[in-house]
Amino acid sequence: MKRNLFTKDEITLCTYIARFGKNEFDENDIHKLKSRSVSSIKMKVQNIASMLDEEGFKTNDNISKLTGKPPGQKGRRTNWDTVNNLTDLNKHEFLSMCQKIIEI
Repeated sequence: MKRNLFTKDEITLCTYIARFGKNEFDENDIHKLKSRSVSSIKMKVQNIASMLDEEGFKTNDNISKLTGKPPGQKGRRTNWDTVNNLTDLNKHEFLSMCQKIIEI
């Protein structure tokens, strides 16, 4: 079975939610892009929030963090290369990028 890996666009949108929350768009909007399950997208957002938190970046208080590891152990680093490139963007720049992806 082919693994359905997250696209760079999906990771970008998930990272925005992890950093800034769901006021502008949410997991359902990401789901419409590729018909990926909303629960899978929610877990991705939580995983990204966890990575950002471990690296000392601020995340949205309403997003719970999911490492997929026992407490005290570092979480996985899946897609960190993409996520890390989005940490310097301010909310306005980041939202503008996201709007181009989902055309809100």
